[in-house]
Amino acid sequence: MASPLLAPLPSLAGRRLWLTGGRGFIGSRVAALAEEAGATVTAFPGDVRDADGLRDHLLAAQPDLLLHLAAPVNVARDPSLKEQMDAVIVGGARNVRRAADSLTAHGRPLQLVLCGTCEEYGTIDAPFAEQDEPSEPVSPYAAAKLAATREALAAPRVEGLRIAVARPFLTYGPGQRPRQLVPALIDASLAGRPFPMTAGLQTRELNYIDDTALGLLRAVLTEQAAGRVVNIGGGEELAVVDLARTVVRLVGADADLLQPGALPTRAGEVPRFCSDPTLCRTLLGHTPSVSLEEGLRRTIAHARSERP
Repeated sequence: MASPLLAPLPSLAGRRLWLTGGRGFIGSRVAALAEEAGATVTAFPGDVRDADGLRDHLLAAQPDLLLHLAAPVNVARDPSLKEQMDAVIVGGARNVRRAADSLTAHGRPLQLVLCGTCEEYGTIDAPFAEQDEPSEPVSPYAAAKLAATREALAAPRVEGLRIAVARPFLTYGPGQRPRQLVPALIDASLAGRPFPMTAGLQTRELNYIDDTALGLLRAVLTEQAAGRVVNIGGGEELAVVDLARTVVRLVGADADLLQPGALPTRAGEVPRFCSDPTLCRTLLGHTPSVSLEEGLRRTIAHARSERP
């Protein structure tokens, strides 16, 4: 049965979507929703550092829509990660662009969306808008994503290739890795395990996985996004401690499991992290439709079903 969230999405019958990162948390949902809308979806199964393999796979697929999602997501402020991040994120985006150039040179117009990240904005004041100048990146991951964005929008390209950069904001939902905040909170609550945390006064905007996936699909379908950065966001913003209390309440766990203030505030913690979704709404026609409470209920239900 098709998701009711797909109602506003145009039919993709006859469209061919090629993507990297198709096995990832966001990519797998993008692929599923695109197929529900009628697209033929091909996911690149290899390493994006393999320029020849990537190009050959893309040329064989002959898509008209491209979405590049593959990246090692690790926001640790660890300088030793720089080499890997630069090779996979900057080099991978370059390989995708060059492969798209090759396909476009064969006469097929293409829309390519590179998936950036809200982490590119750094520590500037929120809400983050596309025209804002980012701060110095706070992690090798953010630095590589920002470098890939700037290179992609400045690089010359074959006529007929349209390139945009989409910056998804914090996303949660079924299937997310347990080290992320929402699944970690759910797991502790279901297990009845204490959850030490910071005071949690910092705010974060949260978007349910289906909303983020649909925003990315709308970006790849919107020709007017070419040459631009577009935030994919607009979800609910709340303090982390209030998010934790909401999860515990929805699970039905003991509120005393939460231990706000047990951990020190991280150095360089951004006090407010949320998007300005104006361009997302006006250019892409995208507004999140799943409330935080509903999204958390779905995520908790999935986590319960996965427990032994």
